[in-house]
Amino acid sequence: SSGINAEYGGHESVVNCVAFNKTSTVMLSGGNDSMVRIMDLKSRSYEPIQILDDAKDSITSIGLSDDEIIVGSVDGRIRIYDLRMGKLHEDFVGESITNVRFSNDVQSVIVSSTDNTVRLIDKTSGQLLNDYTGHVHSKLQLQAASWYDDSAILSTCEKSKVFLWDLISGNVKQTLELPALAQTISVHPSRYQFITGDVSGQINLWITKGEKKPEESEGAKSMSCWALPPR
Repeated sequence: SSGINAEYGGHESVVNCVAFNKTSTVMLSGGNDSMVRIMDLKSRSYEPIQILDDAKDSITSIGLSDDEIIVGSVDGRIRIYDLRMGKLHEDFVGESITNVRFSNDVQSVIVSSTDNTVRLIDKTSGQLLNDYTGHVHSKLQLQAASWYDDSAILSTCEKSKVFLWDLISGNVKQTLELPALAQTISVHPSRYQFITGDVSGQINLWITKGEKKPEESEGAKSMSCWALPPR
């Protein structure tokens, strides 16, 4: 039977996000105490090997590449920690950030914030490359992602929908009606598929029909939804 192998404490309040590095040797956690704690899972010690305490408000999201950590916070800033160079790069978005992810080519950052906007920001310069609007995101901790080939941006919506935008033009290419409000979304690493988890406890797997990208077909008929209902 499964059980808890180890318990790591240290946060002073709610933990909002956790992440592994690619080799699963390091664990990161972020919480309402405005800290990111980094734990070495190969060590017998339960003390963090590093604490990132630059944020001025709750940590909502953590992303990782091979040598960088990206952190999103309610203070409206994204912070990229360059592990090789030992440098911190900050960009001010303005509104509370609910989710951050590296694009699949790791050259830009996808940022969800509570001003009804998803932004694509150049990782190195901090330049705004594009923004994506039309969905409702003003209160909840919603997430966004990109297709595996970075051709489109996807986001959940407070009106129980998923929006798909063309990455370059920023135009809405498709909206999909969800069975219930979903806050979480994850995209398949090599196919035009994604999963959402909703407030009813249901997980939905969205699968493209045929070989075309779903936004190149007509309407929601281009995708089928397989539901894994709650127990």
